[in-house]
Amino acid sequence: MKYSKLAELYEQLENTSKNLEKTSLISEFLKIVEEQDIKEIILLIQGRVFPKHSEKEIGIANNLVVKLLKNASGATEKEIKQTWNKTGDLGITAEQILKKKKQITLKTKELSVQDVITAISSCAEITGKNAISKKINVLSEILSFAKPIEAKYIVRTILNMLRVGVASGLMRDAISTSFDIEKELIQKKYDLTTDFGEIALTLKTKGKKSLEKIKMRIGTPVQVMLYNLAKNVEEGFKMTGKPAAIEFKYDGMRMQIHKEEDNVIIFTRRLDNVTKQFPDVVKAIKQTVKAKTCILDAEAVAYNPKTKEYLPFQYLSKRIKRKKDILEIIKQIPVVIYVFDVINYENENVMLKKFDERRAIIKKIITPKKMILDCAEQLITSSKEESEKFYSKALSLNEEGIMMKNIESTYIPGRRVGSGVKIKPVMETLDLAIIGGVWGEGKRSKWLSSFILSCKKGNEYLEIGKMGSGFSEEQFAKITNQLKKIITRETGRKVYVKPEIIVEVAYEEIQKSPTYSSGFALRFPRLVNIRDDLSTPNKLEKISRIYSSQKKVF
Repeated sequence: MKYSKLAELYEQLENTSKNLEKTSLISEFLKIVEEQDIKEIILLIQGRVFPKHSEKEIGIANNLVVKLLKNASGATEKEIKQTWNKTGDLGITAEQILKKKKQITLKTKELSVQDVITAISSCAEITGKNAISKKINVLSEILSFAKPIEAKYIVRTILNMLRVGVASGLMRDAISTSFDIEKELIQKKYDLTTDFGEIALTLKTKGKKSLEKIKMRIGTPVQVMLYNLAKNVEEGFKMTGKPAAIEFKYDGMRMQIHKEEDNVIIFTRRLDNVTKQFPDVVKAIKQTVKAKTCILDAEAVAYNPKTKEYLPFQYLSKRIKRKKDILEIIKQIPVVIYVFDVINYENENVMLKKFDERRAIIKKIITPKKMILDCAEQLITSSKEESEKFYSKALSLNEEGIMMKNIESTYIPGRRVGSGVKIKPVMETLDLAIIGGVWGEGKRSKWLSSFILSCKKGNEYLEIGKMGSGFSEEQFAKITNQLKKIITRETGRKVYVKPEIIVEVAYEEIQKSPTYSSGFALRFPRLVNIRDDLSTPNKLEKISRIYSSQKKVF
């Protein structure tokens, strides 16, 4: 298939905000895709060359794209950066730069989808000496053949920033429409495989009946089961029934751990492959899990190696981001693994077994090892008093709260289920001043879309984190217009402003953090309201008080 056809689809998708129209565009497009291309094209429509769970990385950042464009177009870096500053989008920058290309090349090849895939994916294989220059050469050549509109989307794909608004639900609906299959069946198979390409290929080549042959596979992540929030234990029992399994809700990182003989692969809740960042977890699984093959649902919790006290998630996030000096950071921030569910045991899908039966499998296959790996701490009870005591114990150990689960419930991947709940303290909102922001990209390029938040200590404004969630388009526009008038300086895409705009912010937790000048960070901050009625943010003392009290019960 010609890449220009895919670029046309991208353009159509970007130019509509209507999901039904996007669904129709993709479903019609899939009908003309050849079977040998369909898996890769479905990835490309989602803005990817590799599956989300792949460890492969293209390894090209914004500054290198500027060099690519310089090589492919003959424009100067200054011209490219000036265009980038105006557009806020390197894809649009590529399109505009190539429209006024200075060096007319004799190359006239028409790009195919396979040409683009081969060039971009080959970058993941280029390592060692001069790797960057080799990648630049490969991608510069592809861009030199590209039409301006093709260059726009090639660059966005390289940067994993396609921005045409195709989330997994929309892709599911498009496949459902294209092949005339119930979307529930598509979703069920996607939850087990996280691979729309395989589903579409099966439908295109073998038909609906063959979907039943698509099974869970060791090494390919499964969508995790999620739980709703309950206000208290009493409400929790209404959801779970009695007795219920009460477990610690650990303040860590969810891990889906796949084991097949000596091969161990670790995925996050978002299905990212983090195996390389956690060789200690790989070692622990090999030492403590007796099953030859299994998929475990677990939580990794960071702890202080000297005091053995649990550390908040903020510390663990350093390990997720670290790509170098991994053995050193393991010593600084070790983790203990708590297993709370199993979804595959010896190549058998055990999701439909009752929760207490799955728990029995966990007890059977792991050998607990202190501060390395264990079952999640659990209490089976019908008592409100015992449950609240267990909740108190969890919070005293710096855990997030508790989980309450129906002991006869099955495992339902990819859903928030009604058979279990999570309970944790409700945090009061904060009123914070915006002291800076970052210009957005793609559809958000005309707005500031990430905001630096601050509290106050004396006359000082101290940073406490960044926020980009909870905004409507109208709120982005409103707050950007307000902030434009009070900008004090700009550095690249970042701006600094007078602390005149106050926002009400909700969050999951306040954590200690060396990253920000306040010494604290907000976990998952999101906008509640723009407080036009306020002119002063909360003080640092209030932040400290909430931090100290958040682990106390009732």
